Amino acid sequence: MPSPARRRLVLVLLVVALFAAGAWLLQRVPPATEVASSPETRKAAAPATGPSAQPGAAVRSTIGLRLDPGANELPDHRTAKEQKEAVVKGWGKFIEAQKDKVGAAAFDPAAKRWLARPRVQALLEEWKALEQAWPERSEDQRAAQLPRIEAMWREGMAELAAELTAAGHPTALPEPR
Repeated sequence: MPSPARRRLVLVLLVVALFAAGAWLLQRVPPATEVASSPETRKAAAPATGPSAQPGAAVRSTIGLRLDPGANELPDHRTAKEQKEAVVKGWGKFIEAQKDKVGAAAFDPAAKRWLARPRVQALLEEWKALEQAWPERSEDQRAAQLPRIEAMWREGMAELAAELTAAGHPTALPEPR
């Protein structure tokens, strides 16, 4: 058990340390705007608002900026299966949008003619073969197939767009991702 004198000494040291820490924390540091004393330096330190900021200074804005998907070099962290499903889902939305835009009465006959085209038949056969072999492939092999999948769907949708255009309903394909 420590002696009473030692306890008082530790208590006094703790109180002094507490006061020193409090004094250090309460020291007033003047903000940057209060450091400036002349009117010229205060004017330069003031935030610029509006077009009259500084003559000759370029105004920077994000208005009008557009992202370039071709410059996007970030890797796609989805699995090959998820990427394939995204391609199919995206083109499914395209087909639904065209059907809504054109109307079922005009779209259905054009879709039947589209499905009867020899190139579309060949794409469907290639797609069936790809789907059958998909579960047996490794993830790397699946990823290697993704550009071909995208190209197949793009070509098939171009055929659909051509059929709809021939039927009197001009159709534009969405931009590639």
